Amino acid sequence: MGLTIKENVSLKPHTIFKIGGPAHFFVEVKSSQELKEAFGFAKEKAVPFFIAGAGSNILVSDKGFEGLYIKNTASNISIEGEEMHCESGAMMPYAAAKAADVGLSGFEWGIGIPGTVGGSVRGNAGCFGGEIKDVVESVEVFDADRATSYKLQATSCGFGYRDSVFKKMPHLIVISAVFALKKGIADEIHGRMRELVEKRTLSQDIGAKSAGCIFKNVPWTRRDIDKDKLLKRFPVFKKFESEPGVSAGFLIDEAGLKGKRIGGAMISRKHANFFINTGEARAEDVVMLIALAKEYVHRKFGILLEEEIQYVGFE
Repeated sequence: MGLTIKENVSLKPHTIFKIGGPAHFFVEVKSSQELKEAFGFAKEKAVPFFIAGAGSNILVSDKGFEGLYIKNTASNISIEGEEMHCESGAMMPYAAAKAADVGLSGFEWGIGIPGTVGGSVRGNAGCFGGEIKDVVESVEVFDADRATSYKLQATSCGFGYRDSVFKKMPHLIVISAVFALKKGIADEIHGRMRELVEKRTLSQDIGAKSAGCIFKNVPWTRRDIDKDKLLKRFPVFKKFESEPGVSAGFLIDEAGLKGKRIGGAMISRKHANFFINTGEARAEDVVMLIALAKEYVHRKFGILLEEEIQYVGFE
């Protein structure tokens, strides 16, 4: 095996939050083949594995991770006609820029996702009105239980709001994805992307040590949500009446929690669904701040927020 497996590696530098203890085993993979080899190592050692790219949308325990942490930087992108093939470690903004360069439209919103293609497919990531499910055509999957690879069509991926079959069946690993895009004019596409970046800069703490959205928005279709009752009881929700649901950031803001701190963790004053590591925050600080936000929102609106962030190394 050509992989360089390291032991007792701090995960702080490998997450955007800059939080977390050490991984028992750590490896960086630079190709789909190396990614598959890493799974073989984990199986041989009988340890759990966790795959991450940029380290966004995750919170690593202060105790670290007792398994193999795989940092996926397999980032090859190829374009043929109106199809873009991306390895799972490719960064979403990079993929969006590559598509724009050759005049392919439909992926502009990807400029606002600070993560990888693999993580975005797994969580059906989206922003600015776009989602992975809108453009993905097929996904190459590695079944870690059977050590086999195969292709899944988008219709078999079980995409839902920030959900997919890959979340329900974690042994299915995204190796690569093919996106079906549309012909456009490169200059116009780049122009739309610049507008999205400007919009994001105004509403989010760009460059801060933040993992992205902590909670999912609350769709009106959720079983425990009575839209008519909530609109009647809370007139402030009227602004979301024609939307798919209510913004989690809005709920946290209305609960009066912008700027709230616990230890080194703080709820952003710009976007209340973003929690920031102000310096030396511990995972414990973030966990307590998450619990506080859930409590306050539930107490005020009767709505239970659900985490979008993924916990790593927590028992």
